[in-house]
Amino acid sequence: MSMKIVIFGGSFNPPGKHHCQIAKELSRQFNLVIIVPCGPRPDKPSANIIELKHRKEMVELAFTDLVKPKQTKRGKTRFDFFDLDNRVYTPTYFLQKRYEKKFPRAEIWHLVGSDIIIGGRGKKSEIHRVWQRGNKIWKNLNFLVGLRPNYDICPEDLPPKARTIKIKNADGSGTEIRRKIKSGESLENLLIPEVAGYIKKNKLYGYLQA
Repeated sequence: MSMKIVIFGGSFNPPGKHHCQIAKELSRQFNLVIIVPCGPRPDKPSANIIELKHRKEMVELAFTDLVKPKQTKRGKTRFDFFDLDNRVYTPTYFLQKRYEKKFPRAEIWHLVGSDIIIGGRGKKSEIHRVWQRGNKIWKNLNFLVGLRPNYDICPEDLPPKARTIKIKNADGSGTEIRRKIKSGESLENLLIPEVAGYIKKNKLYGYLQA
């Protein structure tokens, strides 16, 4: 049986409890989970609103329990900080190439949200329209599609090599968290204390306005 790897990419801006819940579930289902925070993105201005060093620090704080030697019985988790350390953005096509080279016998999967799959049957999904070499990766990559609230998909919209996953208590978004930080609302249900404390200490996301 080949090693199964899942790439958990995102801006993690900031990493919330929902990200932690997703990573924990992935670690139960895969031999290796690789958490890949993206670098600066011209197509996603929100990924560039704080210094990259802060995103790196928060990701390390959020997932520390999974990445430490004390891990789940079935899975292992590690970080890939190449983008943040080099101030670049690696599209999914090239991430696939990187890990194919590193793990030539592994089965590699990419976690994506159901929101970017909608319209796939007519080649109108976000992957087709926005992602580099979208048509090619749609046909050839393995996609683990996380079912998100309010983004129901039809089986016909799925890529050829895909399966879906529903993770409990994984609702949330960076946009919602950043909004609540600026408005001074409670973050107890959205952030682990270490990440919330880091944001407060460094006055990120307009914390001074709270």
